[in-house]
Amino acid sequence: MGVAAFYRWLTKKYPKVQSYVVEEKPYTLNGIEIPVDATKPNPNGVEFDNLYLDMNGIVHPCCHPQFREAPKTEEAMMLEVFKCLDRVFNLIRPRKIVYMALDGVAPRAKMNQQRSRRFRAAQEAEEKEREQAKVAEEIFQATGEKQPEVEKPWDSNCITPGTPFMELLAKSLRYYVVTKLNMDPAWRSVKVILSDSNVPGEGEHKIMDYIRRQRMMPAHDPNTTHVLYGLDADLIMLSLATHEPHFKILREDVAWADMLSKPCRRCGKKGHFERNCLGKGTETPSVDPNDQPFVFANIDILREYLEFELKPKQKLAFPFDLERAIDDWVFLCFFVGNDFLPHLPSLEIREGALEKLVQFWKDELPSSGGYITHDGDVDLFRVQPILDKIAKIEEATFVNRKKEEERRDMQRRNRGFEHNQNSMHRDGASAAVNAARQQNEQAAAKAQSNKSNFAAAGILKAKLMSRANKHQEQQQQQASDSSTMAVDNKVDEQDQDEDELGEDEDEVMVSGSTTAAKRAHPDDEEDDDDAGDDHKHLKTNDGGKVAVDEPETPVSAEASESASAVDDSETIDDSGTIDDSEAVASVIEDTSDEPEDQVKFHEAGYKERYYWLKFEIPAGNSNEVHTIAEHYVRGLCWVLKYYYQGCASWSWYYPYHYAPLASDLMDLDMMDVSLELSAPLRPYEQLMGVLPARSRHNLPEPFAPLMTSKDSPIIDFYPTDFPLDLNGKKHLWQAVILLPFIDAKRLLDAVHEVYPQLTAEETTRNQRGCELLMVSAAHPLYESLCDLYASADKELQVQLNPRLSGRMSGTVSCNPSYIPHTGYESPLQAAGKPDIDEDRSISVVFHQPQPETSHTAVLLSGVRLPQRVLSDADLEFVRSGGKTGYRGPPRSHHGENNRDYRDFYRQQGDDKYSDRGRGPRRYDQHGNVNQQYSSHYAGRQHPHQHQHQRPYARPGRGGFNSRPPPPARPVGYQPFGGRPPRPIAPPARPVGYQQNGRGPPVPIGVPTLPRPGGHAHGRQGYGGSSYNGSGPSHAPPRHHQRQQRPQRGGHR
Repeated sequence: MGVAAFYRWLTKKYPKVQSYVVEEKPYTLNGIEIPVDATKPNPNGVEFDNLYLDMNGIVHPCCHPQFREAPKTEEAMMLEVFKCLDRVFNLIRPRKIVYMALDGVAPRAKMNQQRSRRFRAAQEAEEKEREQAKVAEEIFQATGEKQPEVEKPWDSNCITPGTPFMELLAKSLRYYVVTKLNMDPAWRSVKVILSDSNVPGEGEHKIMDYIRRQRMMPAHDPNTTHVLYGLDADLIMLSLATHEPHFKILREDVAWADMLSKPCRRCGKKGHFERNCLGKGTETPSVDPNDQPFVFANIDILREYLEFELKPKQKLAFPFDLERAIDDWVFLCFFVGNDFLPHLPSLEIREGALEKLVQFWKDELPSSGGYITHDGDVDLFRVQPILDKIAKIEEATFVNRKKEEERRDMQRRNRGFEHNQNSMHRDGASAAVNAARQQNEQAAAKAQSNKSNFAAAGILKAKLMSRANKHQEQQQQQASDSSTMAVDNKVDEQDQDEDELGEDEDEVMVSGSTTAAKRAHPDDEEDDDDAGDDHKHLKTNDGGKVAVDEPETPVSAEASESASAVDDSETIDDSGTIDDSEAVASVIEDTSDEPEDQVKFHEAGYKERYYWLKFEIPAGNSNEVHTIAEHYVRGLCWVLKYYYQGCASWSWYYPYHYAPLASDLMDLDMMDVSLELSAPLRPYEQLMGVLPARSRHNLPEPFAPLMTSKDSPIIDFYPTDFPLDLNGKKHLWQAVILLPFIDAKRLLDAVHEVYPQLTAEETTRNQRGCELLMVSAAHPLYESLCDLYASADKELQVQLNPRLSGRMSGTVSCNPSYIPHTGYESPLQAAGKPDIDEDRSISVVFHQPQPETSHTAVLLSGVRLPQRVLSDADLEFVRSGGKTGYRGPPRSHHGENNRDYRDFYRQQGDDKYSDRGRGPRRYDQHGNVNQQYSSHYAGRQHPHQHQHQRPYARPGRGGFNSRPPPPARPVGYQPFGGRPPRPIAPPARPVGYQQNGRGPPVPIGVPTLPRPGGHAHGRQGYGGSSYNGSGPSHAPPRHHQRQQRPQRGGHR
């Protein structure tokens, strides 16, 4: 989903949503690898029923991985896919269903995004080839040495329905499943559903359609446990939309991926965590890219967070319904980005846009009379007040954004200068520049004296290759972690999250000795901004103010760019010497080359400039602006319906590259948001709509002239050069790609004329496919499915028996390509995968059930909700925006007041611990450490007190014994920072009263109730005080008097 950093934002705001997956790995014994036994219980302590695989999220990383060498052949790529499938299956160990879904033909609304990414990937590839050819030509002209032709890289655009690659992938997956059903005991009781690329629909939406249909059938088990593997950020919203509480999303740890993609801040090398770094000059062992850990996104815990977050404080005239509130929250998420609509200019998730939307929703809910969505339909009348509030703060949002950008630019320049001062010699940069110039002049003179053609050729070749490499590195830096724009949405969204992760984490992490404190306390610079009330006010366009909850604004991290720009880089001119100005500029980054924002949202008249520059609409043309707004609102309704009921229109799309302004979304309830029913395109029709001419080899040969010939009636659909609009962003992968939209009628007319020229095999790839159900011979369904093939009617559809199918509903029919009790031919014989001589599994065509009613977004009857896991400290963290610690009364006086709170805030994946009392602190720092571990010394330290003078924390039970105990002090005194001890004031209470345990004072003489398992008078020696060790008792001690007994023989 097109929400940059959404997953990162979610896990920072709701930290317990993410948890690490416990993984068993194969081990080697006597040189033999022992595989994982997936028949054993799941090591994560929970057994899962269904595993859903969004296969495009597996295929892309396996075919063009980011951290290791890519496979050489497509057959080798299939083997990598098999390895990933084995690992994911062994992680989850599903007991009922494995659903594999490849992306099929997408709705037209998604095809526009696919088209942009594929055209951009082709453009980057052509630029790289031109640069390489230019370098080779210059080397040839100088030396006569002809360079070998560079092998063209594998075209990842072939991962699109209808290509020969996708056909091979589908055959390989069927072979993989047959192999597992015949040979792996862990698969013997599992039903496998395979939906390949010839079945229309995006992979994740085919999965959700299956879940929705099963939920509406009477045989469905409401306590089914689901795990969905995928990299899309929108899987969070899709999972919530199912209203299945036992749901988890499996994905790779983006923090781990960020570690591999970015250099260590200590040694500058990649491939290891900073905490494991051995320093410069020492080779730190690199991490195996195949060991990337997996994490769960726990939807049940997210539901707990949302229940706390969404419940308004005001009393409602109707019952609060968590399910309806979650649906509204999902709808609000669409405003900050999705795959089908551009986000509104004033709403950025990193600026707290979603928090503002939620706050406005909570403010309006009591007076609106109900929720804004219901089972995928939107009540636009109730949405209007929320957008009105967004419109009121629109101008102030733009002004504040500009101020924040200027502040960060200033910080980046200051940090670059600071790094320069610490990294260069004390004598100044001029000495280093002069020395470098002298050294290069000597080298140039030596080279000139040798007059060696070979040396000259080597120098020229090195310079040219360096220039080519520099160009390639610039492209990689611009693309950040998104690999290339050729990668489909599954990987792009994960990489966007990783890029945003880097921007959040690396802002204040620059090298240099004077910035060590900043690295240890990265949020110190933000403390002033965060101080004050929890509510802030934004000025509205009409001069008023609107109170909104101020979210924790993550620190943007453009300092990482500064750090990378100052890493001892040298600029060499044509003569081979270092230019003074360029050398200094390489150390002190200048941001003046950033693209100018022509709209200037922070200045008056931005609305007119925006519509003129982005839409070419002159000022005062309100009708056309209203048309744009109506298209946008219709798109919001389409997206919600898509998430809750399925695709309402395969032909609808948003016909603009930019969104309207929030202030122009008016009169929503008067807009026409109806949608036209339509059918999905065929695979070749989608290929012609999304592929550039450079990728025409993925289509049958007769289609090529339509993409390349000047006489083609649709040649204008395939431009080789097209503008990119950064639209206020700084990276090319964030740019808006201004491609012309496809005219569907013209495209279909041209394509249909080519269909008669296709071969039978090519025609098969263009047909609509069906889903396959496959089980082993040991499954209870096996015998009944065999009876299906014994029937003479090969078109017969039979209802599945829920008792045999594990409560799965649907109908099945014969698979025309399957012959029972025969072998199975391997499509990967070139990769060493043999044929299966005897296939004991069975395959049938699976038809989804047809519920009588549409999907209802409610919890099903009989569901048992998961046990709650959030503590008061977790909810306090959300309430305070993650800025403060527990503010409630002390829970004990044994040094563990906030134990559960502090243990919870481990920053997973980065070995950081945080003291949320005054912002993040590591455990190995001195900043207010007492608040981390003990309530005895908690409190703000004196501002002029040096951190090394602050008292250390007293160790709690069973933990943290690495600090010395506090210094000795007079009895009855308590410390106050670095000041002399002061007497402990006795608690105020009425004279003549005593403290009875932890309750209110009671008159002296009132008997004390005995404590369970304790003494009637508390501890021995404290009569009537009931002292339990929680604090000093100030009741006067009463010593027990020995009873006088009469002595035998009288008194002595």
